[in-house]
Amino acid sequence: MSDHACFVFFRSGSVTLDDAAQRLAAAGLDVQRAGDQIAVRWGQGPQLRIRFARDPRVVAEARAIGANTPHAAALGQCDARFEVRFDDLAHVLDEVNTLIEVQLTLQEATGGVLFTSWNQAVTAS
Repeated sequence: MSDHACFVFFRSGSVTLDDAAQRLAAAGLDVQRAGDQIAVRWGQGPQLRIRFARDPRVVAEARAIGANTPHAAALGQCDARFEVRFDDLAHVLDEVNTLIEVQLTLQEATGGVLFTSWNQAVTAS
């Protein structure tokens, strides 16, 4: 089990988990709802699990991630995020198309800022 994840931080009120599921399905991914999360897969690629989070912890983490980066102002306004988690980073990166499609779709939907835990990269859309 991997502790790696990526997050798309954004201002709440613009996109829900159901909206994200619809956009991901429209992008050609297989999307399954499972309680408070969606599971997505492209073909035989790895499964990614996506949750929506909105609480004070998200605000604090967005500000901490943005500190001393060119994205500090944008992240300072974020109070929600999509959390993208998976079991095996090597497998996900080996078949990176699924991850890239999920990241781009969520960033386009939210106008959000992407953070990847494995390399600490922060990328704005």
